[in-house]
Amino acid sequence: MRKPTTQSQRLGDTDLMQYTEQIVTKMGEAIAIFPDPVPELNEIETALTDFRLSTTEAAYRDKRAILIRRGKRKELEYLISELSKYVDTVAHNDPTIILAAGFMPTQEAQSFAGPAPKAKRLVAEPQQVGSSRIKLKVDRWKGARMYQFQFRKKGSDAPWSDLLSSKSTCTIEGLEMFGEYEFRATYIGIDPTPNYSEIVSSYVV
Repeated sequence: MRKPTTQSQRLGDTDLMQYTEQIVTKMGEAIAIFPDPVPELNEIETALTDFRLSTTEAAYRDKRAILIRRGKRKELEYLISELSKYVDTVAHNDPTIILAAGFMPTQEAQSFAGPAPKAKRLVAEPQQVGSSRIKLKVDRWKGARMYQFQFRKKGSDAPWSDLLSSKSTCTIEGLEMFGEYEFRATYIGIDPTPNYSEIVSSYVV
């Protein structure tokens, strides 16, 4: 679902004023789409003018003026928030209509349903000499609930050994000194079907 976002908490004073001006201008041009905005655009314009003046006065670091500016900003933010609800009602999740109102639409929520992507950039790093350990790391995937790493002696027909990790890294211990091993990894998501990375090899030191 796409909704208009006010962005006010992330915007500085100047950017908030510019964003508000953009909304007022665009909605004024698209009166056929937004015939009865709530609040009315002239109410938004008045709040914007008051906020701009309060910002100028607060530039001199007068405590009272700074408090007034904060109050005028909150008032403007409230009106923009209420206007976004009106735009949301008219737009019915259509991002083109949201943009026509001068608002930025929210990003679509990313779905992690379905098969996991192929695990990428698996790296095997031998640890200090004599440790008999290999550290594995793979690119993170936001949809991963777990990371499954597998290993076996290179050239062997033995089944893969598994190691599950909640992180995109793990360390395999107790390997044969100077043996060569091969490794692969997969993300475990909502759909647990594995989709293994390319196999990589490394010697144990």
